[in-house]
Amino acid sequence: MTVDLPAVRRARAPGGRRGISTLPRLLAAAVESRPDGIALRAGGWSMTYAELDADSTRLARLLIARGLGPGDRVVLALPRSAEAVVALWGIAKSGAAFVPVDPASPPQRLAHLLADAGAACGLTCTATRPQLGDALEWLELDAPDWLEAVADASAEPLHFTERTRRLHGDDIAYIVYTSGSTGLPTGVAVTHTGLAGRCGEFARRFRITPAARTLHFAAPSCDAAVLELLLAVGSAATMVLVPADCPAGGELAELLRTERVTHAFLTPAVLAAVDASNLPDLAVVVAGGAECPPDPVARWSPGRAFFTLYGPTETTAAATVSTVLT
Repeated sequence: MTVDLPAVRRARAPGGRRGISTLPRLLAAAVESRPDGIALRAGGWSMTYAELDADSTRLARLLIARGLGPGDRVVLALPRSAEAVVALWGIAKSGAAFVPVDPASPPQRLAHLLADAGAACGLTCTATRPQLGDALEWLELDAPDWLEAVADASAEPLHFTERTRRLHGDDIAYIVYTSGSTGLPTGVAVTHTGLAGRCGEFARRFRITPAARTLHFAAPSCDAAVLELLLAVGSAATMVLVPADCPAGGELAELLRTERVTHAFLTPAVLAAVDASNLPDLAVVVAGGAECPPDPVARWSPGRAFFTLYGPTETTAAATVSTVLT
């Protein structure tokens, strides 16, 4: 297999613009380029970029009002959902770093993550709150008082002067914890620096356009979820959310078909469990997260562009990507 390093330094930001140095500016660029375009699809429901921008701006203003901003960390403990995407955007807009954790993690792992993260507070929902303990102050996003506060907050575009301090490219954008397979889970702090280059590289290499429909299947607590966010945002494409309880297999194949997903990042194990036939809209498949054996390539590459991608969390989710494989 021929592997070449992504030309991160040469990559352009969305729309070919240079100089986008932070995640909030990447999000704003997507909204500006396609405000009426569909940002999220989930179970027949959809949200435009303008709507996502408004909801996340209201949330960001509430976080800023609590004194949160660049240099702070906010835990995000929500299952894969539209609410989780809105919350992630809101944290990013405030300037704080988001720290995604899986509420269903074993109690010992969860306790370690929450103690180690150094977070100011956490965002969750009433269903998952009982699993999280009292190590942090938890804001329940579906609680009546919080919903009322969000509704009263302004959705006008957030100006950088509203933040607690100016946000810079070398500030932390997010922290993702490793699996802990070789010891305790370790939090990897990733700055904003590489995000625009990664977005530009993904858009160019995988030919992602605003008409694309990308898949959000990764667990929100792993860096593949950030990769999926960048796949969509970099081109203001539509991100199709897989329900949190959807298993790999027939249900996932049906979702890929009915939602007309065009771009998907999946692990080789998931690819092995899904029928590759009768998916006429799926144009690009990217395999990652583990070594990819020949069989998934043989089954998934005919009629599609098939890539393998590798990168530890420390390299903003990707370091190497293959040429098209057959």
